[in-house]
Amino acid sequence: MTQTSLLAVAWLAPVAATILGLTTIPPLLALYFLRLRRTRRVIPSTMMWKRATQDLRANAPFQRLRFSWLLLLQLIALAMLILAIAQPQIDLGESSASRVVFLIDRSGSMNAKDAPADLTRLEEAKRLASDRLRSLHGGGLFAGPSPSVMVVAFAKDAQVLCPFTDNLAQAIEAVNAIQSTDETTTLTDAFELARAFTTVTNPDEQKASIADPPSYELFSDGRIADLDRTTLRGGERVVFHSIGKPTTANVGIAAVAAARTPDRPDEVQVFARVVNWQPQPYAGDLEVVVDGRLRAVTPKPVDVPGAQDNDLLAVRLPGETQVVFPSLALPQGGVIEVRLATHDALVADDRAAVVASPPEALRIALVGRGSFVMKSLLEGMPLKLLEVFSLDDWNGRLRDDPYAPDAFDVIVLDDAMPESIARGRYLIFHALPIGVGISSYGTKEFATPSSIRDEHPLLRYVNLDDLFVTSMTAVAAGGETDVIVEASEGPMILTLNRGPLSFVYVTFDPMESDWPFQRGFVNFFANSIAWLAAGGTAVAVEPLIPGDVAKARLPAGAKDATMLLPNGKSVAIASQDPSSISWGPLRSSGIYRINWTAPISSGGSGPSSIAYAVNMNSSVEGRADAATEVKFATERIAGVNTGASTDSSAWPWLLLIALAVLCLEWWVWLRRV
Repeated sequence: MTQTSLLAVAWLAPVAATILGLTTIPPLLALYFLRLRRTRRVIPSTMMWKRATQDLRANAPFQRLRFSWLLLLQLIALAMLILAIAQPQIDLGESSASRVVFLIDRSGSMNAKDAPADLTRLEEAKRLASDRLRSLHGGGLFAGPSPSVMVVAFAKDAQVLCPFTDNLAQAIEAVNAIQSTDETTTLTDAFELARAFTTVTNPDEQKASIADPPSYELFSDGRIADLDRTTLRGGERVVFHSIGKPTTANVGIAAVAAARTPDRPDEVQVFARVVNWQPQPYAGDLEVVVDGRLRAVTPKPVDVPGAQDNDLLAVRLPGETQVVFPSLALPQGGVIEVRLATHDALVADDRAAVVASPPEALRIALVGRGSFVMKSLLEGMPLKLLEVFSLDDWNGRLRDDPYAPDAFDVIVLDDAMPESIARGRYLIFHALPIGVGISSYGTKEFATPSSIRDEHPLLRYVNLDDLFVTSMTAVAAGGETDVIVEASEGPMILTLNRGPLSFVYVTFDPMESDWPFQRGFVNFFANSIAWLAAGGTAVAVEPLIPGDVAKARLPAGAKDATMLLPNGKSVAIASQDPSSISWGPLRSSGIYRINWTAPISSGGSGPSSIAYAVNMNSSVEGRADAATEVKFATERIAGVNTGASTDSSAWPWLLLIALAVLCLEWWVWLRRV
């Protein structure tokens, strides 16, 4: 049954009001009981005063209480005064639902420091939410039952911190336990979680329905990515508490990258993209810091145009500027950080980092026919070791030692498929991988790419617009594979990263295409070798975003793996297969490091640490001006200003009523006199 009420009243000082009522109302009534009441008479002589004195002495002390306008008005005035002393707080209807869900935004923009008392928006949201909880559970003589409260924190995903409860302390503890993140903001998951706790299934009709639609209290700055895809259901109501200032401006670094040039592998070139969310243009310096040391500053301030509002799409497009820094000498690799020289309210996106790997001499195995093109590309790379195997020789080595693939950083399969690819990192051309959930349904001819993921590290500096393939294997990819390039006939290039196995699979023979005659093939080949050698992820080159998971491939026998967080805290990583370590999600921006103890068999050589750069995506979360309303798919809800309460104090009005009643009582008394 749904509980409804017009108003819920909480009393802040009921004890003081009760004491005042008990000490004033009985004496007032006693005065009227003891008061002598005589009828006014006109007498012809003063001789009657003697008899009146005798009558006074014979009068009884208590009489029947008669109706008196003066007594009624005095009681009303006194009642108003007592109620004012009790300080009633009237909830103006927002808590009429028997269930209330507190939705608290903890995304990256909630770290902006523009709230009162120099608080972040999240800290202010937690303070307001705690005050609101106390208000809902204020109690009082005439207050209805306190609603059940659920606390949900949301950013990239949603998390129930406290299921529906009537325990005020438990709910406030859950609010105070919310940790900040630098993730993007989505609200749909939060609504679905709350509905899961209020949905019941009717066994007769075999369908779900909302048993008791809750009321939602949304504490956010309103910068939520999926509002236009969020729809409220029947009976649901949202109160939007707007957190932050609508005038807060922000400039941030949306992306950073570093690349080594083939002719100068000891140098890196750094690229950055700066975005400006404020309408006014921005000019400021950028700094490049390598492993904590300042290495470069822009020779003049970087000019970034102001943001533009697109009225047609109802969105704001930030101003952008691309910055290319001169090459830096970096023979050993390191953490490269680009940062703004000055900070604004949102500090998380004022800097972004990338991890540059040292120029590494790799160990490569070429298995199969060993075509001239493949062999020439590998011989032209600065490798530590290159071994060429026929398919039979490689299968024989696998039979003798199943861990033979671990001796090589990457294995290139040139139109050849070994008896087993259970472990290792492979660049596979044409031959169908076995035992990985990829099946073939024939051969297709005359294919061209129709879908290309240009942002993938494999396709850096690779142009596939002119690629033409005379014959390719038509495959059906499994759920764990990731399609990078696709033709209308099926996938052309796909990847898999599963435990000790990772590979890049090209479904056609390059010799049956015009690709070897294009510069893009050389770049793709080099990108694939580097990507696979880095463990099947772009960690060594591309930074992560908050919410991603860190993955690593540690040496065989590595132990005591720990994750060093940006705040300096070290957390042990649960025992896993060293060939496939994962930890996360990494919710905050900064530099993370996986450290481990090198196995004795390796003599302590090789790296014992891997760094990860996690950057806040300022292109999505960098808009820092708080919204004054939220626009759902079908509704628009105005926000409650920061610090505003949904409760109304009634005591000033009660005092005014008491004063008015006293004035009326005085006028009635004058009339009687």
